[in-house]
Amino acid sequence: MLVDKTYFMSFILITSISTTFSLQELNFKKTKAPAVLHDTQHLQIQKVFGLTTCAFLCLRLSCQGFQYSDTSRLCITQNPDAVSVSVINPGSSLFDTYNVSRQDPTTCADIRKDNPDAHSGEYTIMPSAPQFRGIRVKVFCLMNDTHQLEYVTLPNENVGNYPKRSNENCGHEVLYLPADRVGTDGVTVYRKIRILPSTMSVVRTDTSFTSGTKRKPHQFGTAEDCYSYGRNCKRIGTFHINTLGTGMKFASDLKWTGVGYAAKVHSITRTKDGAVIDLVCGGWCGGCGIYTIT
Repeated sequence: MLVDKTYFMSFILITSISTTFSLQELNFKKTKAPAVLHDTQHLQIQKVFGLTTCAFLCLRLSCQGFQYSDTSRLCITQNPDAVSVSVINPGSSLFDTYNVSRQDPTTCADIRKDNPDAHSGEYTIMPSAPQFRGIRVKVFCLMNDTHQLEYVTLPNENVGNYPKRSNENCGHEVLYLPADRVGTDGVTVYRKIRILPSTMSVVRTDTSFTSGTKRKPHQFGTAEDCYSYGRNCKRIGTFHINTLGTGMKFASDLKWTGVGYAAKVHSITRTKDGAVIDLVCGGWCGGCGIYTIT
């Protein structure tokens, strides 16, 4: 049985860490005294492209510091698992030492805790989601006395369209819906989507920042119609996703599943390196979304 209970789609960052972020942006600073890296059998030394790459490796391991040689481009980080029985000398003068300089807020609740007078608006957080470790993300914080919620502002419209057209047996299209589906058609426009910083997943059911003509708004990323039950007939429900300008996109392995009578995915088109996705789906009546099979 298909149960619509996950409501999530995962973001991944588009830009390259080695060419986009500075050491300061990654929250590391150079220290005067050599750091003492304990548990030497957990120390890993490897050649990297540069200083920011070494810093990013450290962030991925949740370490508090690393050592880097600009001459040899060798990076010493501390791995959670033992990687060597040999002892590396982390105090060598050939290596510069860098430590975490500060910790950015990971949620809007952290921002409110640090500043009780913080109002709703755009802020920068560093999500705890593994794929965003060490990377700052701009979010809109919806602040009130009981909870603080995170949203990503979409520079471009993300639109779902449930057309007011039907073609029951694929023989003749009419400009109305079956009697029991009258009033279900319409358009939903998303300007912001709610995310969970711990996973960078989208809460598809949150329609707080939507507009349009559909009485019950589309869940984000869901296309639906009531066009036809014909196996070979087209489907015309659409949803247009566009995350250009956010620095993020949806995972390339994201799958859509049809739900409802004669529901099927007509097409999924990805452009702009996956930041733009156009979904066409429908049924009699049905749609496609992100669902869990139980």
